[in-house]
Amino acid sequence: MSVPANREYHYKNLRDRYTNCTYVDGNLEITWIQNITDLNFLQHIREVTGYVLISHIDLPQVILPRLQIIRGRTTFKLNKWEEAYGLFVSFSHMNTLELPALRDILGGSVGFFNNYNLCHMKSINWEEILSAPQTSMQYTFNFSSPERVCPPCHPSCEVGCWGEGAHNCQRFSKLNCSPQCSQGRCFGPKPRECCHLFCAGGCTGPTQSDCLACKNFYDDGVCKQECPPMQIYNPTNYFWEPNPDGKYAYGATCVRKCPEHLLKDNGACVRKCPKGKMPQNSECVPCKGVCPKTCPGEGIVHSDNIGNYKDCTIIEGSLEILDQSFDGFQQVYTNFSFGPRYIKIDPDRLEVFSTVKEITGFINIQAHHPNFTTLNYFRNLEVVGGRQLKENLFASVYIVKTSLKSLELKSLKRVNSGSIVILENSDLCFVEDIDWSEIKKSSDHEVMVQKNRNATECHEEGLECSEQCSKAGCWGKGPEQCLECKNVKYKGKCLDSCKSLPRLYSVDSKTCGDCHQECKDFCYGPNEDNCGSCMNVKDGRFCVAECPTTKHAMNGTCINCHKTCVGCRGPRDTIAPDGCISCDKAIIGSDAKIERCLMKDESCPDGYYSDYVLQEEGPLKQLSGKAVCRKCHPRCKKCTGYGFHEQFCQECTGYKKGEQCEDECPQDFYANEETRICLPCHQECRGCHGLGDDHCDECRNLKLFEGDPYDNATTFTCVSNCPASHPYKRFPQEAGKIGPYCSADSMQSGLRIEPQTQVKIVMGSVMALILLCVVFGIAFVLFSRHKNKKDAVKMTMALAGCEDSEPLRPSNVGPNLTKLRIIKEAEIRRGGVLGMGAFGRVFKGVWMPEGESVKIPVAIKVLMEMSGSESSKEFLEEAYIMASVEHPNLLKLLAVCMTSQMMLITQLMPLGCLLDYVRNNKDKIGSKALLNWSTQIARGMAYLEERRLVHRDLAARNVLVQTPSCVKITDFGLAKLLDFDSDEYRAAGGKMPIKWLALECIRHRVFTSKSDVWAFGITIWELLTYGARPYENVPAKDVPELIEIGHKLPQPDICSLDVYCILLSCWVLDADARPTFKQLAETFAEKARDPGRYLMIPGDKFMRLPSYTNQDEKDLIRTLAPVAMAAAAAAAAAGASTVDVPSTIAETDEYLQPKTRPSIMLPGPSAVEPSDEMPKSLRYCKDPLKPDDETDGHGKEVGVGGIRLNLPLDEDDYLMPTCQSQNQSTPGYMDLIGVPASVDNPEYLMGSTQAIAGLAQGSMGPHTPPPPNTPNGMPTHQHSQIQLQPIQQPLQTLQHQYQQQLQQQQQQQQQQHQQHQLQHHHQPQLSQSSHHSSSSHGGPTPSIISHTPSLSSASGSIGPKSADQPGAAAGLHHQQPSSPPTQTIGIPLSPTETEATSSEHEYYNDLQRELIPLHRNETTV
Repeated sequence: MSVPANREYHYKNLRDRYTNCTYVDGNLEITWIQNITDLNFLQHIREVTGYVLISHIDLPQVILPRLQIIRGRTTFKLNKWEEAYGLFVSFSHMNTLELPALRDILGGSVGFFNNYNLCHMKSINWEEILSAPQTSMQYTFNFSSPERVCPPCHPSCEVGCWGEGAHNCQRFSKLNCSPQCSQGRCFGPKPRECCHLFCAGGCTGPTQSDCLACKNFYDDGVCKQECPPMQIYNPTNYFWEPNPDGKYAYGATCVRKCPEHLLKDNGACVRKCPKGKMPQNSECVPCKGVCPKTCPGEGIVHSDNIGNYKDCTIIEGSLEILDQSFDGFQQVYTNFSFGPRYIKIDPDRLEVFSTVKEITGFINIQAHHPNFTTLNYFRNLEVVGGRQLKENLFASVYIVKTSLKSLELKSLKRVNSGSIVILENSDLCFVEDIDWSEIKKSSDHEVMVQKNRNATECHEEGLECSEQCSKAGCWGKGPEQCLECKNVKYKGKCLDSCKSLPRLYSVDSKTCGDCHQECKDFCYGPNEDNCGSCMNVKDGRFCVAECPTTKHAMNGTCINCHKTCVGCRGPRDTIAPDGCISCDKAIIGSDAKIERCLMKDESCPDGYYSDYVLQEEGPLKQLSGKAVCRKCHPRCKKCTGYGFHEQFCQECTGYKKGEQCEDECPQDFYANEETRICLPCHQECRGCHGLGDDHCDECRNLKLFEGDPYDNATTFTCVSNCPASHPYKRFPQEAGKIGPYCSADSMQSGLRIEPQTQVKIVMGSVMALILLCVVFGIAFVLFSRHKNKKDAVKMTMALAGCEDSEPLRPSNVGPNLTKLRIIKEAEIRRGGVLGMGAFGRVFKGVWMPEGESVKIPVAIKVLMEMSGSESSKEFLEEAYIMASVEHPNLLKLLAVCMTSQMMLITQLMPLGCLLDYVRNNKDKIGSKALLNWSTQIARGMAYLEERRLVHRDLAARNVLVQTPSCVKITDFGLAKLLDFDSDEYRAAGGKMPIKWLALECIRHRVFTSKSDVWAFGITIWELLTYGARPYENVPAKDVPELIEIGHKLPQPDICSLDVYCILLSCWVLDADARPTFKQLAETFAEKARDPGRYLMIPGDKFMRLPSYTNQDEKDLIRTLAPVAMAAAAAAAAAGASTVDVPSTIAETDEYLQPKTRPSIMLPGPSAVEPSDEMPKSLRYCKDPLKPDDETDGHGKEVGVGGIRLNLPLDEDDYLMPTCQSQNQSTPGYMDLIGVPASVDNPEYLMGSTQAIAGLAQGSMGPHTPPPPNTPNGMPTHQHSQIQLQPIQQPLQTLQHQYQQQLQQQQQQQQQQHQQHQLQHHHQPQLSQSSHHSSSSHGGPTPSIISHTPSLSSASGSIGPKSADQPGAAAGLHHQQPSSPPTQTIGIPLSPTETEATSSEHEYYNDLQRELIPLHRNETTV
């Protein structure tokens, strides 16, 4: 309610604005009117969408006779009150406010504040008028003088009135309604006199057209819920169609066209576009990309807000540039408090407005500054909307008293609403000559351009429009400032013609446009087909940057490709840089190069056959997945495939022999030149020129001449025996010319063999043959015995560590020892059969090491009796490989029993194989367990890969479950060790698991670690499908073909794409492209940290693996223990010495811990039983993904060991491939039997050889104590250290022991009886041995060896003294009965396996102390 500067202008503005106005879109403000009695311009107003404000009116009365409804969409508020008003009257001297037609105020309250003389307002029942909830009428009169006494209302008025007279009585359409009209208004008190629900303020009848005002929308006299839509749906054609009756919603009115200052959007007239749209041609359209930036108009431009307009294209509101914008000013609020201080700015900072294209309100410029001479800052301004107007003269462009010399608003096209006021600009030129009617679109407003610089003065200074401008004027100097061009216009600049600049064309008579970028010199239109000449190439009538793929360029023109090409770069009909890019079908030469392309349906020429290209790289990459014609075999003229068998070859180039084509017919075949077929000669012919026996070139047996044999013209026939007509066989001296033949004359020359001579010759040949067979038989027997002896020595050397087991990467570091124990059959007890392994049956069992009170559950793998020497060899190979590995996820081999049936003693895996485990516990296995198992399998295989071991039979059936959180890989029976310089192993014959093998294994029997990666992918697939069979319902013989054509196992249901891609990488045909196990272990370990992200299992977080107990193992031991107890009791009764009966159940991991058992298995005080208080970290298999301090979540005791079970595996899964090469060697295979001994590393052989030699000589030497200065002559006590003297003795002793193995076992009972008597005889000495020196006859008591001398130093120091000290071994020979009947053999491992607790010292002493009792035990190697 600011006071207007000029009240006359203010009144004039009100009058001009509301004259003949019936609908006020916004607020109706009638303020500051005095001494004027004419307010008739308000008499037509029927509806106000906002609020009505009447203030400071000094008139007798204010009459709005037709105002029916105030919608109150915007309300009036005072700072001192929180109430919002739809009608507010204040500080007025009028006597009456006559609103006789007012029926409804939809929003806001009513307020009357300090009106001096206003009457009758209290008599109105405002409840009838106010419709919004929680609204009321507030009346305030704060003057000391009393209110004016108002005249009474007309007698006809029921309640109240707006003024004097019957016409001012208040009308009712709400409070007097029947209860049935509770939702609206009425036109009478009866139930049937209710207004329509769309009516507001009352009605004259019940229909929509009888409403006095509309609650929602008014459309041509009818109240409606919504305006008719601009589009309607056509259910017949299924698309939207324009609605001919559609209208826009303009406030509460439906109009066919929006006012010019508003925008059209979705059937409504809006002030601004919503987010995601921009104004274009008075309509809101979706933005292409980022929408133009819209900024709110902040009124006066000053130093603080000018930066907010950067990059704005639309200013939603108004701009004001005043003197204080440049000079700075102090902000003063309406309550006279001070705000911020704004500093000066230079006019150049107005450059931020260079991006503005539209101002929706008005622009007010009243600034004077020496540098402010032009409005070029608004050079891109196109529209001034005028949605808000400046109060003075209702102007939308207001430029008054500025320092401007020219406007230079060259882009301004229209001013939608409001006046144009340009006054009193003393330096401004050009504005007097502008035809403002071209710009101003509102006819209700005027143009006021006065008191600016005289046009004559401007012309004299050259400030005039360009000659290219029309009479419409210009904004400034230059052809680009014209409002309209005299001739043509190009990008805002006026030209004489479109030929004034190159590459222009005439869009119309007034506009020039750019030619297409592909046009070179000139054009006739904007498109690429309107060019006079082309910049690059011409394709038909179009200029293009390059030819399409179906054409190639030649002399600047695009020519069609050869008809056989699919895309081309040149005219040739083959895939080449100057030919086809690809083709539907091609001919492939014998050198795998593309000869030429063919049509898709064109057949292959003669000499070629149809084939299909798979995913190829290199020259055939463009033909991947397409048909090709490949060259037939050179022997074929026509074929259906490659080969020279009749299955592929339809016509031979040379000759056909049987089912195959040949270049030439073989010797014993006749070539039929007509049919080109090789026919076999007669059976008596050796070469022929016909089919009969008379067409032979030579005979196999005898010739039968028809004339003189020595006449070259004489023909002959070949026979096997001489006929009766020619009974005599002749062997002429010139046999090379004639050969044997039949003769009728016995007197012909030649050698004749008599029948008696023939008999002698035959008998002599038979005798010679028999003699030769006997010689060969004797030689074979001798060779077999020699080979057996040699193999025994090699096997013994391999197991004893005496063989040259040089690591793959030799170094000077001493080897670590993995213990492979050789035990007796009496130490083990068999239980039930678990299954069939690769070599024989697998039993449950218990191992009870003699001399120790432990019982260990084990699995016993027994070699079948019918297996031959090869099976024994493979059995020992498996033992060697299993003993040479040491990893938490690989099977642990405990011992080997060398009897008539060789046995492997392994850890017992009571939970069985992983395949059965996932099948049986499908509903309890979650994503964490599956990814943990995958990680453990990958880590175990990475260990084998690092040591160049190839498993060859990795599958879920060969992964055993120790605990629910730990699995171990087993079945190394097929594993092979690669040489250091070899990357692959070629296998011999035998069945293979086809469905788990890579293609190179099936086709060529080539096995590498990369082929194990393929099997690893199949194994993980088995886990993720809960034990599904790969390639189910597909015969194994068809699997290689499926793999070759790219078939892969399907993605498991629970498997994410990330994990499935890992499996696909394992199944790449190129072995080198497959990942390593190290990479796979890292990948699965990473995914196991967030398992639910990669495996989608319903109810995953609620799944728990079944708990595990070792109750089955305890039951097994209780079942087999009585047998062990009885055996131990019998041994105690037969011998004088005391034998401990096993009583403690020990798990394998406990038993193998160095701190829980002695390193030498001898009875005595040094034997330590496993402790029950052992830390749990030694009793449980650790999850490789958990920290070191974590154990199994269930806290149960875990099983030990592993076996290969009899799994439900179809015989069809294993096949004998037929495509193996017969002459392939097996490079890099470490054969325990076939590799000759070597002494390249004497440090590996020294300790073992000396120990074995000492063994042999010790058995024959006297019981002489060693000298006191020798190492073995040192005083000892209960924990003394045992050292043995090496005795030089050949290895033939050990050979002899192995040859007599079976004989010694047959005499075992007798020898044991003798040993017990000898042990009883020396028992007193043994009891005192712990308190005497080693020189006593009893010998030293064994102890746990913790520190021993190094191998090199020990062997070097005792070597020279071996001849003088035989007593050391003798002493041990005397106390042999007290030694345990077990043997520990050290197997040297590679330097990479050396543990921190091992050393060279331990290697030497272990061999000495553990090999000495060998000659007294029944267990031999």
